[in-house]
Amino acid sequence: MNTQQPNISSINFFALALQAAFLFLLYIGFDYSGSDESALWAGMIYLVLAYGLRYFVPIHHRKGLRELKQGNYEEALKHFEKSYEYFSAHPWIDFFRVFTMFSASKLSYREMAMMNKYICLEALGRVEEFYKEF
Repeated sequence: MNTQQPNISSINFFALALQAAFLFLLYIGFDYSGSDESALWAGMIYLVLAYGLRYFVPIHHRKGLRELKQGNYEEALKHFEKSYEYFSAHPWIDFFRVFTMFSASKLSYREMAMMNKYICLEALGRVEEFYKEF
């Protein structure tokens, strides 16, 4: 079955502004310390934090997306369920995702996990399982 996967991308512009403010504060901090290359250091630290946190915190989410793209719906389903459980157990990480994962998404990772779980179940022809949880 060839299921077309929707791409939902919505940006929280307030979160994006907070990230820009954080980058600016890094710049000001390096400039105040007397660094000649404040913008370079601030940008490098911002990028290391942004990519590092996005890589290590939502591990199951990333694995689930990779499996989903490859069409391995059963495996993707397992990863999205683990992602949902993780962010349910640690709701503060998801709530403050603008700083904990440098994510400017309007959707929480719990919401993304549920939507992706539905996509997997639909591709497997088992949508009724999704509605049994509620």
